[in-house]
Amino acid sequence: MYTNASEKEGSMSCVVIHPNPDLDACTCVALDGADAEHVHFIPADYLHIPRECPCCGEQYLAQEKDLRILDHPIGQKGRLDADGTRHAAACSMPEAASADPKLLAEVDEKDSTGIVRQPRFGLDAVLSAIRTEASERGLRQAALDREVVAVMSRIIRGINLLWAAHKEAKTVIAVSRIETIGGFRIAVLPKAEISPEVGIVLNDEHDVSGAIYAQGFNLGVTRYPGRERPDLRKLEQFLSGWFVHTAGFLACWGSRKAPATKPPPAGTPQTQDELLALMRKVFGSANR
Repeated sequence: MYTNASEKEGSMSCVVIHPNPDLDACTCVALDGADAEHVHFIPADYLHIPRECPCCGEQYLAQEKDLRILDHPIGQKGRLDADGTRHAAACSMPEAASADPKLLAEVDEKDSTGIVRQPRFGLDAVLSAIRTEASERGLRQAALDREVVAVMSRIIRGINLLWAAHKEAKTVIAVSRIETIGGFRIAVLPKAEISPEVGIVLNDEHDVSGAIYAQGFNLGVTRYPGRERPDLRKLEQFLSGWFVHTAGFLACWGSRKAPATKPPPAGTPQTQDELLALMRKVFGSANR
């Protein structure tokens, strides 16, 4: 049985979210209460749940698994405003009624704008949350302390790894092209797996509004958080078959959440330079 949040009564057997889970997807899983081993990752461009989970090969229909589909186009998604702003799926779950409003506000701000300007939780609050959750599971004394150290140390190591990635991002930027189009700057990234830190550095330190990427069959342009231009919805009429986000921050043939398995449709850009030329055609004649 396939179900969404409104149909939930008790815990579902499995939860489906998109690959490369973001803060919203992780919060959905946390609110559901599912264990990580019961989470499955289905690309966001799937129109139907496949018989077999792409990430683990589990046969859904054969085992008649209950599936709760969260933060995914074929399941539970957040509210869509008239201006195209998509809100966090976690905020529309029934469980949100008993969640910390500050948590939901941060998740929603990140999901709808791409950036959290004033984070509501610091590391000390995270440590307290870890201790509280472990205590709720019945851990006490040394076992409780060991769990806190184990989880918190992984977070701190991750922060330091992000810092190292930030430094490494500068080497990628050194071999990227930065083009000015219609009054904003767009980076053309190397054809390789690119760390999200590259975008953070380009946005924060080089006044770049977005980037054109290509990896495998994936090809697209993304606008960085906090930027109002370019409105990539203006490309939609030239990108038949492509995905163009309703908020105008992404136009792509394949992405991290929904990797492409074949080249873009004929008549649409096939390379980064062709996509750049299209952007010059649409945005380059004036500051828009």
